[in-house]
Amino acid sequence: MYAANKYTDRRALWSSLVHHKGFVRDDPWVIGEDFNVTLNLNESTAGSSRFSKGMVDFLDCINNLEIEDINSNGLNFTWNQKPHGNNGILKKLDRVMGNSRLLEVFPTIYASFLPYRLSDHSPVVIKIPMKAKFTVLPFKFPNVLALSPELKLLVERHWNIDVQGVKMFRLTQKLKNLKNPIRKLLKIQGHFSENVDHFRKELEAVQSDLDLDPFNSQLRDLEAIFLGEYKKAYDEEERFLKQKAKIHWLKEGDSNSKYFHKIVKGKAHKNRIESVMNRQGEWLEGEAVYKEFVDYFQDFLGKEVLCEEIEMPNSLFVKKLDLIQAVEMVQIVSNEEIKAALFYIDDDKAPGPDGYSAKFFKSMWSIIGDDFCHAVKEFFASGKILKEVNATVIALVPKVDSRGIVSDFIPISCCSVIYKCISKMIVGRIRNHLGSIVSDNQSAFIPGRSITDNILLSQELVRGYHRERGFSRCALKVDIQKAYDTVGWSFLQNILFHFGFHPTMIKWIMQCVSTPSYMISMNGTFHGYFEGKRGLRQG
Repeated sequence: MYAANKYTDRRALWSSLVHHKGFVRDDPWVIGEDFNVTLNLNESTAGSSRFSKGMVDFLDCINNLEIEDINSNGLNFTWNQKPHGNNGILKKLDRVMGNSRLLEVFPTIYASFLPYRLSDHSPVVIKIPMKAKFTVLPFKFPNVLALSPELKLLVERHWNIDVQGVKMFRLTQKLKNLKNPIRKLLKIQGHFSENVDHFRKELEAVQSDLDLDPFNSQLRDLEAIFLGEYKKAYDEEERFLKQKAKIHWLKEGDSNSKYFHKIVKGKAHKNRIESVMNRQGEWLEGEAVYKEFVDYFQDFLGKEVLCEEIEMPNSLFVKKLDLIQAVEMVQIVSNEEIKAALFYIDDDKAPGPDGYSAKFFKSMWSIIGDDFCHAVKEFFASGKILKEVNATVIALVPKVDSRGIVSDFIPISCCSVIYKCISKMIVGRIRNHLGSIVSDNQSAFIPGRSITDNILLSQELVRGYHRERGFSRCALKVDIQKAYDTVGWSFLQNILFHFGFHPTMIKWIMQCVSTPSYMISMNGTFHGYFEGKRGLRQG
């Protein structure tokens, strides 16, 4: 399509598209090319810092059409006004959008915006790669099963098997042995959306028969049965989709199955990676994409860095923990502390490589609670953690719309629930004493301090920076993301020692930090396996 230059003239097009949606209904629909208006403020290198009337009209049209941008790579700014000195302007006026049905039927679709060369607009190529071969997806526990009475019977039947080894190994092996029975139970339960459709049709048929024979007691009883089954299937579908959608802000309200379904489809499409540019500037597709990501992160996280000793530690570490505080952090662990840390973890958080969510452990606590506590206590007693427990899945979240290289994705660490519980207990013991060692000007993450204090302070400092008169001014924005991901473990250990942490606490922390192994999660499957040599994972 081609939209008019004036926003008043574009309104006829927006209205026409909204009417056309009624003809499209639930068919796949893709809309592309020159919309002649940006959607967000960051899609232009010049102009107002406020939303224009044309942008508001465009946003309203998109919301009414229920469409969104499909994945794209290449250029971000697709239109250019030929630069003359500092007067050149770049904008994103061209885009390709589709409805949820399009993303469901063609999940691999993406758009490539190519260099514009002599033109003022970037050409766009829409690509639909062949679907990948069927692969068995990693196990992930659906929280909706926790409400099934069959699950408790299944866990009781398979949990008390005899497993030899340390307590942490016994726990992981029992969890591993449960995966196939849980898969079978999930298969018996059936597809949640298909169950809803089945019981809805049965209910509609019985209600139609009851309308013709309103005094038939058997039909009334049958209607009550199907009504209960339909409500149960509908609730199960909603809980299943809500877990996958990860909409944490929505706590109460009407049924939202349709909304969650759209969010799941949209997220699955946005997180798909079909192509990437390697370090030589070449575009890769297929299996080469997975290898590029694995090689990048193996080089990034799997390379050991030697750090020099800290000079003049006494002058650097003015604030230290006293002996009482240090000893208080390493007190004996209790079952109540373990349970409190576990039940604090959100039910719908992404699972680690084992696929089990916190909801599974909470719902089955009466059966597996003792083994879970024994495994956690074993870590705090021995200071050693099982490699399998500390295995980590790196999930990739795009941080820009038109992604091209590997660094355009944010790596998110997904750890096992056992590891999360251990780390939360360590954090809980350290939290109350952070104020003793962290400088007063660091206001984030410290109880009793507020990061908004620094925000207000920075706003006061930069007032008047836009004025031309007066002395010269300069502001620096420092990105320490890579420094965080490449922290040397020996450096961290020295820092903890000089801050006065107890040797036992240092041992616990270093065991958690220095024993991870990584897999990359891409397009629903795991790729690669390598051990970490540096860096601190998220959390």
